[in-house]
Amino acid sequence: MRYAVGYAAHERGRDALNLGVALARATGAVLEVVVVVKAREQYSSAPRDDFGRLVEDQAKRWLNEAAELVPDDVEVELRLHRSINAPAGLMEVAASSGAAAVIVGGSSASGWLRHGVGGTGSALLHRSRIPVILAPRGYEPAPLTEIACAVSPEPESAGLVEEAVATLNRTGLPVRLIALAEGDDAARARESLEALVAASRVEPEDPGRLSVVVGSGASVADAVESVTWGEGTVLMAGSSRLARRGELFLSSTTAKILTRLPIPLVVVPREYHPGRGGSADQPWTGELPIVGAP
Repeated sequence: MRYAVGYAAHERGRDALNLGVALARATGAVLEVVVVVKAREQYSSAPRDDFGRLVEDQAKRWLNEAAELVPDDVEVELRLHRSINAPAGLMEVAASSGAAAVIVGGSSASGWLRHGVGGTGSALLHRSRIPVILAPRGYEPAPLTEIACAVSPEPESAGLVEEAVATLNRTGLPVRLIALAEGDDAARARESLEALVAASRVEPEDPGRLSVVVGSGASVADAVESVTWGEGTVLMAGSSRLARRGELFLSSTTAKILTRLPIPLVVVPREYHPGRGGSADQPWTGELPIVGAP
């Protein structure tokens, strides 16, 4: 297993790299650190060629810097890739290497608590075919201790619930299924979510490690703040119903969650089945990239 990390020599790039280190330590994955530079035009002038070489030399220095920041217990590969832009380049690298997910940092120009979606993140969150993992600002590597799943208490969330239970069975990590209720819907949300767990085709081997939590507030953002988020927790969320099968599209609810979320977020494509091309004919079986085995 490997993760593609979008890197640049600034704080957001280091946030992504730090998160990659934490996830690689938890999963044994290889980190593929990627710097994307603009592809050279076929009929470029000599001065432009000189500028392109300067850019590539700078990118190589960034990659060497990244390698020095990765601890010895994490396997790392460095990749300088030419493409039309950073999002396209990251997706090309991930597709060619079989990466399980793309990890990126956020934008510094954001009034949100810890997250900010910049141009690269936004493009990935609306077109990627593999999970995208967002690092919060100022992220420091922390051991992965829990998986949280933001689950809508609706029938279409059955696959996400089964994936969460299968992840618990394979890793032994505690899993929290979290519903975020607005207004007075907390009791109904809990009842619906517990019904989804009871109907799951995948049963927890250790039921004590599976919990259901309902955050409530006047808004989704307020509900996020009512939940306790551990330092070693990663939150997983699905894509919008507007997404095409097998593709990722950030939902309005997940965007609201991001405004107050203090921990990393994994957004997965709609009806995502790793290695199955998004087939709707087979249930999810626990191959969740952020905690899966190679």
